[in-house]
Amino acid sequence: MKKIIWAAVLYSCVVFAQNKESLVSFRKDVMPTFTKKCIGCHAAEDEGLGNLFLTGYSELMKGDSDHGPVVVKGKSDKSVLIMKLRGTAGFGKRMPRGMKPLDEKTIGIISRWIDQGAPNN
Repeated sequence: MKKIIWAAVLYSCVVFAQNKESLVSFRKDVMPTFTKKCIGCHAAEDEGLGNLFLTGYSELMKGDSDHGPVVVKGKSDKSVLIMKLRGTAGFGKRMPRGMKPLDEKTIGIISRWIDQGAPNN
């Protein structure tokens, strides 16, 4: 019986550690990409392109467009941000404008963050 209990405890710890590692952090994983690739056009002091400001979490979450919400918590496939980054929006140009598109790994991280509920973490 002790072996079963210890096996269950060990399994729970492994599952918890895997889930913890797979969480995407806005501050550590998403915001650095915005800072490096997006703020040049989407900064509040410059009256951001498309009236979208990517200088912080609250500014991003206020974002809306004529084509839908920029971020739909839990639904990256419905988020204009991901459609614009992938070039699948069907309107306007792929972002970041005038720069090399983000690689799929980076877009995947942002997408996973949205699918995880887009927390301010």
